[in-house]
Parts: sequence; C-alpha cells; structure tokens
Amino acid sequence: MQSRKIPKYILLFFGLAIFFQACEKEVILDLADISGNYVIVDANITDGGGLQWINLNLSSSYYEVGRGEPVTGAKVWIEDGENTFHFTEWNNDSLGGRYYNDEITYHLKESTYYLYIEADGKNFQAQSQWRPVPVLDSVTLKINPFSELGIFDDTIYDVFAHFRELPGAGDHYLFNMFINDSLTTPRPTDKSLVSDINLEEYVSFSIKNINKRDLEHRDVITLEMRSISEENFEFYSVFFFQTDLSGNPFAGAPPANIPTNMSEGAKGFFQVSAVERNSVIYIDREE
Repeated sequence: MQSRKIPKYILLFFGLAIFFQACEKEVILDLADISGNYVIVDANITDGGGLQWINLNLSSSYYEVGRGEPVTGAKVWIEDGENTFHFTEWNNDSLGGRYYNDEITYHLKESTYYLYIEADGKNFQAQSQWRPVPVLDSVTLKINPFSELGIFDDTIYDVFAHFRELPGAGDHYLFNMFINDSLTTPRPTDKSLVSDINLEEYVSFSIKNINKRDLEHRDVITLEMRSISEENFEFYSVFFFQTDLSGNPFAGAPPANIPTNMSEGAKGFFQVSAVERNSVIYIDREE
C-alpha cells in the first residue's frame, strides 16, 4: 500500500495553530479601577466676554456615563505675571466642581497664562499662551454637492467660514456652531479643527453641515472661531480618533493616552483663546 505524503502547507498550518494556542494568555482589564484616580480639568478661557468657567471632576469608571464626582473646595486661580484672577466655586449642588471668574475675559492679551489648582492636598499646574485669531469676515450657507445630486434623502447645507489667514505658520483653530445662540457642538468630537498647514492666504472653508430639517425660517447660524495651541489641537484630534472613528476602544490599535498639559497626573486641558464670531440668517426659499 503506497503511503501518502501530507502537504507541507497543512503541516505548517497545524504547527502555527499549536504555537498560537500555547501562547494564548487570558488578559483581564480592570476598567473600573480608574474611578476617582485622576482629577479631570476642563479649562477653556476666552476673550469672548461673560463668565469664564473651570470645571473639576474626578475620573469615572469606564462603564459609567457622564462626569465623575465633582471636585469641591478647591482653590483655583490664573496668573499672567502681572495680574491674579481667582475663580470662585459655584455653590450649587447640581453644578458641583464649577469655578468662575467674571474679570479675566476682559484682560486677555498676547501673553502666557498659568493655571494653579489646589485640591485634596495636591497642587496642579498648567500654562497656555494666548494667540490672536483671524477676523471672521463672513459665514455663508451652500447646499452640499451630494445633496444637490440627490444622493441624500434630506437637504444638507454646508456652513462656510471666510477669513484671511494670519502671517506666519503654526496657527490652529477650533470652531463651534450655534443656532439661535444654542450651542450645537457641546462635545469635543462635535467641534471642527483647522490647522494653517496648506491654507491659502484667503480661506473659504466648509466647517460644519446642517440638515434642513433642523432649521426654521430666519434661524441665526453662528460660527465661533477660537485660536488654540498645537497641543490643544492634538488633544481634540486624539479624542476624536479614539471615540468617533473607532467606536470600540478595543478595535484596531491600542488607544494612546490623550494629551494633557496638566501637571502631577491630572488629566484634561488648559487653553486660553482669542475668539471671533460671525453669523448668517437662514432664509427658507419655500416660505
């Protein structure tokens, strides 16, 4: 009886299967043990007027939705080398961990600002440089090209910002959008980021889009343009890629640490920004 040889590729397959089975190791991730381990700082200060807020919370478990426990009783202030701006705790049980100041917004100029926080016996620091922002000449609406072709079931409008880019390189901008003074981009992943890399001298740039179903005749659409640092740009970029794009933090490559400019193990970001705003009124031609 003639013996039959087993093909080499079958032997290789079984060899690899045995190897990987031997190397398999159960990995248990305790995603709840970060609860309360870190102070989370949300400190975006602008020259746009009104109260300026700094929010302090403790980190929450991976499985929890929303903010962690508020950090109360902290001392919070900002210095610019000439002035000190103290932030007062907002005494409201439903808004714990919020600290405000109503003066700093009117004193911001091209300078470096230093944030100091004393909380639970620990000291945290960060710094941010105020940089100018271009004049936002106008905001316009235009029907999205795919919408014009009938590819979308609904009518979609692109919201364009028009501005003259500042001289030099290294500028980064963040855009918020409002409809009738109501913020439509509250989450970090809702916001739009623009770097001056490859920007032309005069910019007409599609920033956001809006479904016609979300608009009413004579609604006011406002774009808010903020100057941000390169580090803050990276902060929002990483935040976006780890949430909106992947959806699942265990899919693809392991998530990288989200950047922070806070010291002593605190998370979050401190940013001082110049702000420009402009608006357009939506006119429903079918009205």
